[in-house]
Amino acid sequence: MRPLSRCGLVVQAWANRGIARLDDDQLIPFHFPRRLIRPLPGDHVHLNTQDALIEVLPRRNEFGRGDERGRFRAAAANLDRAVIVIAPEPAPSPDLVHRYLAAALLHEIEPVIVINKIDRPLPPQAPFSELEDLEALGYRVIRTRCKPEPMITELKAVTGSGTSLLAGQSGVGKTSLLNALVPDLDERTSALSTVTGKGTHTTTTATVYALPGGACIVDTPGVWEYGLWAMPPQTLQRGFPEFAEHAARCRFRDCRHDSEPGCGVRAAAESGAIPASRHAAWLRLLAEQRRWA
Repeated sequence: MRPLSRCGLVVQAWANRGIARLDDDQLIPFHFPRRLIRPLPGDHVHLNTQDALIEVLPRRNEFGRGDERGRFRAAAANLDRAVIVIAPEPAPSPDLVHRYLAAALLHEIEPVIVINKIDRPLPPQAPFSELEDLEALGYRVIRTRCKPEPMITELKAVTGSGTSLLAGQSGVGKTSLLNALVPDLDERTSALSTVTGKGTHTTTTATVYALPGGACIVDTPGVWEYGLWAMPPQTLQRGFPEFAEHAARCRFRDCRHDSEPGCGVRAAAESGAIPASRHAAWLRLLAEQRRWA
């Protein structure tokens, strides 16, 4: 006799349907009514005997991006870390990493920067020229490659516990890294395709894969550019935690660390107490926010 409800982990969700993985690794398609919160990959859910959603369990956090109207759009939930992949080719915009760092830190998700394709020379411009500054602030930077032979030992150790989200531009090698981390990726992708009826070659929605040892990794669609969402400057500052100590010395409580007199953050950047590159990135992201005002 089937139980009245079953627990599952959402591995994909789109429109009003999703796929959940049960404890026995069985993949179950389910639908969800509009009256309930929309489940995200990484959510833990209860399904009834008709494989309909009963409940989405409380989330620890969400990760997402801003849409064209400055609204936050969540893509995955219950994450321990966000693995931000960049590569020499295609080279990212100067602020891509700073946007990803802010998005992760705002939701209390550990950011990890991965420089892939290190067999190729790194461009001399940002963000590659700022890696030492970021490492000095305590942000973890991992260097990987998949060719001519894989070099992912450190990345494998980092993603070996909890739930990691893999994010980055199209073409930076996320799929190659995922193949190296998930030994049976083709089989798992084929199994999902059988359940969903979708193709297997293009990532169009976030997907959760189990890793050896019980950890999980969430693969996300590649993007050309990543944008934040509309938020007050005080909220954006949480994405720059190294500012906090110096912001407490600002003359004005609502200081935007731009041109205000007596700004503790600007003084710290000028003295080298915080990297000037981070303050410059702050000013650029602050300017981006003005378009939503």
